[in-house]
Parts: sequence; structure tokens; C-alpha cells
Amino acid sequence: MTTQKRAYDRTSYILVVDDDNTLLKFFKIHLNKFFSRVIVVKNAKEATDALREKEIDLVITDIRMPRMDGLQLMKRVRKHDSTIPVLVVSGALLSEEQIDACENDADGFLRKPFTVDELHHFIESGMQLREKYMKLAAMLPDKKHFRDLLSGKYKVEKITDRSQRDEAQDILTSLKAS
Repeated sequence: MTTQKRAYDRTSYILVVDDDNTLLKFFKIHLNKFFSRVIVVKNAKEATDALREKEIDLVITDIRMPRMDGLQLMKRVRKHDSTIPVLVVSGALLSEEQIDACENDADGFLRKPFTVDELHHFIESGMQLREKYMKLAAMLPDKKHFRDLLSGKYKVEKITDRSQRDEAQDILTSLKAS
């Protein structure tokens, strides 16, 4: 196990959603060492409530949960604020549809069980995405096109300010490289 000094933005809210109480306890205890604002909930309804109450910067969700799974929750998060990265974790065997959603729709996927270092790398990647997403969204005349910009359906050329257009292109290029 690598022991490296970690420095995180302690003002960021991380929302963790999982129906496994043991794992939620781990997330709460461990992540509170690095973040002062970790919210752990056991289902998608509680997650939706938390999204309304706090400005969430990152969502980590299990896929398989009763009533509403993590992929359905991801759609709700995107509808609420498309710039919030949704990172998915799962230890279950996934269907082809779930694998496809993890690869193409989620902002990251981590297989359970994972190491502490893998978790930290996962979160660091998610927080970097949030920063880039916020910059990109601020350049758009309408945030509803944000996910379309990421997928290539909305063209960077529609950003009227040339310097912002160039910066947006650089950010998109860096996202594709990572």
C-alpha cells in the first residue's frame, strides 16, 4: 500500500450512495480524514434529497441497489446538474447494458473490492473532472448543452468568444486523453 500525503479541497461535498452499511461506514470514516463534507446515504431517494439540499461536487454510487439503481440515479444527477461527475462502483456481475452505461455514460468505474489507493485515485480523477466540467459549462450560453458538448453533439465552434472556444477545445482534448 502506498502511503502518500494527500491534499484535497475540504470544501467539496462528496455524496456516496450504497446499500451496504459496512461499505458506507468505511467511506464515512475514511473519507472524512480527507474531506470535511462527506455525505453517505443508503439509497437513491436519500441521494436525490441530498442533491436538493447541498451543492454536491462528486457522486459515487453503487450500481445494484433496490428500487432505483445507480444508473437511474446517474440520470437524475445529470438532470439536476450535468457538471457533477458520477463515479460508479460495483462488485456484482453486470449485464451488457450496465457495462455499456459504465463505459459510455459514467464518469468513472471502479470494481469492488478496491484498495484505498485505487479509491483515492478514483476520487482525485472525479474532482479533476468536476473542475474541468465547471470551466466548460461556464463557457456555454446554455448549460443544457453541456453533456452534448462532451459527447460531440454540440460543437465548440458555437462558443462565440474565441479565447473561450480555444480553452474549451483544450479542456475537451485533455478529457479525451485521460
